[in-house]
Amino acid sequence: MSTGRPLRTRERVFIRIAVAFVLLVALGGGLGLAAEGFEGRTALQDGPVGVLAPTDRQCGKDSCNWIGTFTSADGTVTERDVDLRDDIEVGRGDAMPLAIDGVRLAEDAETAYTSDYGWRAPLAKGAALAVVGLAIATGLILMLRRRGRAAGVPR
Repeated sequence: MSTGRPLRTRERVFIRIAVAFVLLVALGGGLGLAAEGFEGRTALQDGPVGVLAPTDRQCGKDSCNWIGTFTSADGTVTERDVDLRDDIEVGRGDAMPLAIDGVRLAEDAETAYTSDYGWRAPLAKGAALAVVGLAIATGLILMLRRRGRAAGVPR
């Protein structure tokens, strides 16, 4: 089986940099998504229940999130500028509700979750991103070794 021509030094350096970049993006992004999923699950199980009064919206490319003031049902917790995560898509032109009931505040007090929030999706996406990134990095490393061996270059 032919392994192709030996790699030049600059090509080997480029591939090593690419491996590091892929690992940083895949593991960083994957862990970030998984952390959001775990945070949502924990908030839905243990977070204080209350009401979010939207004061603004933060929009991305496709949809928006409500930003507002969270007040716990017993009145002991009040947090401002809380980002709401839920399964309902909010558009740029949607009317702002007065209040959203049944919201649970995360431990960091910066994010709140509605009961319909699907925490499994970010967890699965994070795991998939990490696995794909590891597979790509492994493929690049194997290619580097195979091409290096063909040229008699030490690993």
